[in-house]
Amino acid sequence: MAELGLKKMEIDAIEFAFDVYDFKGYGMVAYNLNPTIKTINEVGGQTEMGKKILINSDVYPKYKACKDSKDQGGVQVEMMKLYDKKHDSTIIGNELFKLLTNCGEKLSKEEAKSLMKELFEPEDEDGLMPFIPFLERMCAAEL
Repeated sequence: MAELGLKKMEIDAIEFAFDVYDFKGYGMVAYNLNPTIKTINEVGGQTEMGKKILINSDVYPKYKACKDSKDQGGVQVEMMKLYDKKHDSTIIGNELFKLLTNCGEKLSKEEAKSLMKELFEPEDEDGLMPFIPFLERMCAAEL
């Protein structure tokens, strides 16, 4: 796998994760990658779990392609979905504020309010805000 430019440590980690996790297709998460559906499709993967089974040697080029992809970030969307009560990609503004001030790299109340005002669309009459545009703006701002 040296021809792909993978380090020995990466190869060992892939082999371990493949042996432990990939009997059900959980590999890319186990390899500390977070590919989007678009990236998975680009590297020849399937979006439906268990539909395509890979052998160990097939994993290395797919791992490298996912690792090199700039299109990462499913964790934020999955986290927001935990708070999506209507299953319509919205979150209650107050819950978002709590997430920003209490989880991960905690923001001050002023920083969280500023970020929400700058990157979020206004709340609707039910107090809900769409989170996909927020995440897209937030990730674009990080680059």
